[in-house]
Amino acid sequence: MKLDISNISEMEVSLTEYLENTKDRIDILVNCAGTNSGDIFGSIKEEDFDQVINTNLKGTLFVSQMIANYMKKNKIAGNILNVISTGAFRPANTAYRISKWGLRGLTIGMAKSLIPYGIVVNGIAPGPTATNMLQASNDDLTRLENPAGRMATAEEVAELAVHLVSQSGKLIVGEIVSLSGGAGTITFDDITY
Repeated sequence: MKLDISNISEMEVSLTEYLENTKDRIDILVNCAGTNSGDIFGSIKEEDFDQVINTNLKGTLFVSQMIANYMKKNKIAGNILNVISTGAFRPANTAYRISKWGLRGLTIGMAKSLIPYGIVVNGIAPGPTATNMLQASNDDLTRLENPAGRMATAEEVAELAVHLVSQSGKLIVGEIVSLSGGAGTITFDDITY
């Protein structure tokens, strides 16, 4: 199923129909849709800001709300994991970082609201990762401006995500776990990613 989470009304219709008709049980939601405009404060355009916020924050809120309500209704002690970014710990001078600061707060708020139902909410905050967004691949992970000297791989991010939504992660609640090589956690130097 493909959803455009930046179009809330269309997403809600499609997801409602799916949830009402599926025989599958949804017990894990990983919110990983994201986009970036790259513009910094002083040159951010409204249309770019809206696209980033609508995808990275607003869409995540509404899809999470729908899945959380489904889990509560069906008494599913599931997991919601938000892919945030170490941008959520760095100065919020881009639409991307503003959206990630919001997602960081949303993660903590959702965790507090949902843990009474046995639904565990956490966030994972990758730093520079070898993905299409950075026009990078596992062929060359070198990133000298990152304290660890390299980017993360998508597989490393996925392994941490699997741990957080597994049974051994059930007491990790409302946390934002970084996988950054130090970018945004031990250094706030401007690193473009």
